[in-house]
Amino acid sequence: MESQLTYVFILSACFIFLLPPFITAQDYYEADDDPNNLLYTTNTAEFEDFPINFENELPKWLKGTLIRNGVGRFEVGKRRMLHLFDGFAKLSSWKFNGNGNATFSTKFIRSDFYKESISSNDIAPYLNFMGVEPPYGYFERMKLFINNFENMNVNVYPYYKDDANQFGYYALTDYWKMYEFNASNLETFELISPKIPGGGFEFASFASTAHPVQEPGKNSTLVHLGKAGLFPWESNTLNLVRIHATNKREIVASIPVKELRYMHSFAASENYAIFFVNPVYGDLSKLLKTTQILSTMDWHGDEPTQVKVINLKTGEVTHLETNATMVFHHGNAYEQGNDTIYVDLISYADGSAVHEITLENFRDSEKRKKLPFNSELVRYQIDLKEKRVVPMTFKYEPGFPRHFDFPKINDAYHGKHYCFLYGAAGKLGNFPVEVHALVKKDVCEKGRDLAYVNLGQHMSEPVFVARPNSKGEDDGILLSPILDTTTRKSYLYILDAKSMAVINRAELPTVVPYNFHGSFFPEIY
Repeated sequence: MESQLTYVFILSACFIFLLPPFITAQDYYEADDDPNNLLYTTNTAEFEDFPINFENELPKWLKGTLIRNGVGRFEVGKRRMLHLFDGFAKLSSWKFNGNGNATFSTKFIRSDFYKESISSNDIAPYLNFMGVEPPYGYFERMKLFINNFENMNVNVYPYYKDDANQFGYYALTDYWKMYEFNASNLETFELISPKIPGGGFEFASFASTAHPVQEPGKNSTLVHLGKAGLFPWESNTLNLVRIHATNKREIVASIPVKELRYMHSFAASENYAIFFVNPVYGDLSKLLKTTQILSTMDWHGDEPTQVKVINLKTGEVTHLETNATMVFHHGNAYEQGNDTIYVDLISYADGSAVHEITLENFRDSEKRKKLPFNSELVRYQIDLKEKRVVPMTFKYEPGFPRHFDFPKINDAYHGKHYCFLYGAAGKLGNFPVEVHALVKKDVCEKGRDLAYVNLGQHMSEPVFVARPNSKGEDDGILLSPILDTTTRKSYLYILDAKSMAVINRAELPTVVPYNFHGSFFPEIY
């Protein structure tokens, strides 16, 4: 995405009309004998407060609601989606009322994209990751750029509403807009399009994050925002934005950049926000030709990963570099002394992963087996005085599933020195890319790595819930939705966060398709 974007949008219609329609009919996908494919199969079932029964008694202290975001539908009418990231957003929740009872809810986000698609019995023309099959025709492509992107299927997050001490709950993706929903019953409220801080056009200020970062020790939240320069005298900028409430946002730092690069998340310590800016970017004209966001995500492995360290008090930016790496998710960051920051993140060798997460690949066990999953937990030591970034890898216990992602910690240790990081392992040995293990990595001492492994189960990102008046960082439980491939049913599993042993589970009334991220909200029950 180069800075001279003045004529790109003016010429978009010309590009669209020059492209052939490529109309090719395809049959819908139907689940086959591979039970893992239930995760990538449309499930239109919806429930509200359906009672679920756990096999053992629930602890009385467990009060609140786990809410997760993911995908639930891939076809409408004659058209189907091609990439896992493009499935219609579907929320799922597990509510614990503190008296031993629990309920399950799941509903689609009633976005304009979803409602228009259902009412027309066709996937409405909105921007998405990889396009649809059959492709859109000429006039649909024109409307696609007008409608823009609106499928918030990655994460959920609470922001203060206005300036009052009241939370609103929002469905997010790597975009500036978001959808507000009712956290109690998952009903959709409305699309929220916050004003661009510092001014700017919405269509040129869009790239943000589905992983807002709570500012350590404060009620404010941090996000990043990419703003494209529309005129020759304007540069692209990468901005750190502080959010006090949905309608109260300010720019902490604005960093001129040559191109807008893909960045899914970032980290924050007590005094700094740390951006690892991936060498992934492309020419926007590709988007106009292909109508696919994926086409703008080229991997430039010969370039370093840019590291931007932003002082949260002054907005001062320290510009550093490290080896080329692809980062999706951060675990934690903390400071040591005045000049040293440690950042723990999940590193990939290149940017191929996002291109390989197609429904065609994931619905074929042989293709899944051949997919690389080269994730690795890496600690980066940032020396602000010497202005250098040093990567350090961890050692693992024999047999420990080291290729994991979706890192989660005890949130009480966010931005502080910590020891335990949890995650979901994506590949075990020669088995296909399927999440068969939940892991606990000790980043402080040797000999305390643990994992729950079951080749017959597909596991989701674990969410840590601390025990009240806990007596240690890992004193709590993990919650993870699981697809059991032997019974072809979904469950919610509860694991002891100390031992990684399964201590409880409840069968769900329907299969929960692939879900990405979520959080536990103790105030909702």
